[in-house]
Amino acid sequence: MKNIRIEEVGDINSVYPYLEVFYLNGGSPFCEISISEEKQLVFKLYADEAHLTLEEWEHMSYVAKEFLPKAIKNEDDFLHF
Repeated sequence: MKNIRIEEVGDINSVYPYLEVFYLNGGSPFCEISISEEKQLVFKLYADEAHLTLEEWEHMSYVAKEFLPKAIKNEDDFLHF
């Protein structure tokens, strides 16, 4: 993606890591993609006016869908170590 970047964030206050989405020219994320207690993806938009192309939204969705089972498995493996 040329206009956005997605970074994984680990936080001791969260059960699972989450993703932050940034515009390339921005310093603060405009979206957080996290995992709910029900193990579902949750998209939280910070920006009042986020402007995304369909390609960017699909990219975010694709990365999130790839992230979900890996993050859940990592946490489950850690808990059962």
